[in-house]
Amino acid sequence: MRTLLLAGAAALALMTAPAVSPALAQDNVRSDKTVQPHELEATKRAPLQVSDKQKDAIRDGLVADHTQQKTPEGYKPEVGQGLPKTMKVDVMPQDLVRKEPSLKQYGYAKTATDILVIDPMAKTIIAVVPRKFPNDPTAKAPTADDWAKTKGRELTGQSPQAPNAAEQPLQPAGDAGDVSNGNESNAKEK
Repeated sequence: MRTLLLAGAAALALMTAPAVSPALAQDNVRSDKTVQPHELEATKRAPLQVSDKQKDAIRDGLVADHTQQKTPEGYKPEVGQGLPKTMKVDVMPQDLVRKEPSLKQYGYAKTATDILVIDPMAKTIIAVVPRKFPNDPTAKAPTADDWAKTKGRELTGQSPQAPNAAEQPLQPAGDAGDVSNGNESNAKEK
């Protein structure tokens, strides 16, 4: 009985539906006008802008990221300018995006003195944010020898050498007896 009712309802629905000719159906599907790729209009979007709150979040959030890139000789970044081909666009770090979700749509490039906020689609500079602790662009990276003369000596119980101090041979530390630890009276020679 139930099957009979469903079949009757389906037949009634087919009879009351407007008839569409096959020629008319093809006209709706096919169009004589072909759209060429150069005729397509690029989607327009509002220009990206960075607020002062976002700039502060970027400056604070990227302090510890070691993503500094080398810039071309004499390069001065300006808003609206394209990013040089030798530089790459980095994605905003997840921790920063969690704190400030509106920054998800931006990219960045870090130079010695600035953080360039980038529109990743157009690869243009949206904002130039001065770094919190800008590096000296003329400074050289510390070498292992520099570390040994300062932090390395501190870790071994010696006073660090000044960067311009006269070259002195490294002194042994720890068990060699150059630093007293209070147990010298216990060490009797037999």
